[in-house]
Parts: sequence; C-alpha cells; structure tokens
Amino acid sequence: MELQIEAKAWLDCNPKHLWIFDKLIISRLSGHICGPRGIPVPKPGEYFVKPVVNIEGMGEKARKVYLEKNTVELLHPGEFWCEVFEGEHLSIDYTKYEPTLKVVGTKHKEKPYQRFAKWEKTDKWHPLPQFIGLIPLQYRTINCEFIGGKLIEIHLRGNPDFAYGNTSVIPAWKDEADPKPEGYRFISDEGTYVERAGIYVK
Repeated sequence: MELQIEAKAWLDCNPKHLWIFDKLIISRLSGHICGPRGIPVPKPGEYFVKPVVNIEGMGEKARKVYLEKNTVELLHPGEFWCEVFEGEHLSIDYTKYEPTLKVVGTKHKEKPYQRFAKWEKTDKWHPLPQFIGLIPLQYRTINCEFIGGKLIEIHLRGNPDFAYGNTSVIPAWKDEADPKPEGYRFISDEGTYVERAGIYVK
C-alpha cells in the first residue's frame, strides 16, 4: 500500500522538525489562545478541540466544545483546545518562502470540521510565520492552512490535489453518494486515504 502523503512527510522529515506536526505548538507559537487537556480555559465559551497530532488528517475528532474551566472531562488524552476562528479556509503552498499554490475551501455542510465540499484556486494568501525560520529552505514545498487569516497547520509537503493542471477539486467520500460533477475527471485515492475514494478535478 502506498503511504499516505502526510505519513511519508513525517517519515522523510528531519527529526529536529517534527514539532511542525504538533498543532498545539503551532497554535501557541502563533499567539492563539490555546492549551492541552488539563489546562483550564481563560473564560467560559466555545472552543475548538482536536488532536494535537493527526497524521491521517481529514479533521478527525475536530469539534466545537463549550468549556467553562475544566478541560479534563470533555477532552481526550492527546487533544487540545483553541479559540474558535471564523472566515475563509486557505491552503497555501510555499516554495522557498514564495506562495506557489493558493486555494480556498468550501466546507462540507454536514461535516464542516472534518471535510470539504470543494477546493478552488484563488489569488489570496498570507505570509509565512517568522517562527518557521529556515525550514522552507530544506524542503521542496511546504503547506500552511489558515482560517480567517489565522495559521492552524503547517505541512512539510505540498498540496497533492492540484498536481493535474487543475484549478478546482471536488472530493468523493467513500460513505457518500458519488458526486460525478459534469466537466470533471476522476482521480482515485485507492490505498492512500481512509475516508476518501478520490477527487474530481477540472
């Protein structure tokens, strides 16, 4: 079976850079209000909860949770909480600090924190965070994801879904009806993703 792309990135990366896969570290370095399970929230309210590290991606276990103070009862070990961000979800590829691929996602209506209904190229982008240092010089491409301009993830690989000369992507999920969008061609994900059957590209 072919390795899932994030798993390959983890295996291939310099061990000194493994902190990049830790979303809590990224959130803290970005200045977000956040903390691991066991650290109380600063005030009662809704917070975004997800795994600190999730190689399979797809937003697994990501959810909004109302927290009053204690974060032990409602969070699982290995999860963290963070302030909630609203706005566009951008996924940006950078090559040697320059944005080389910019796409915006349309969230899935029923699973907005786990899946996307569509990705399209855009002209919008955000600069890389200063704390990333010289890491972009050591990898062919890196990818950053932002919600409302707030950095939420960094990947030591590029976005694989736009490698076909396409400007748009519609995912096909294994447990949902095949969308079969007109004017698109299908690319199979066989053996590389747990939940996704493939993508339609145009």
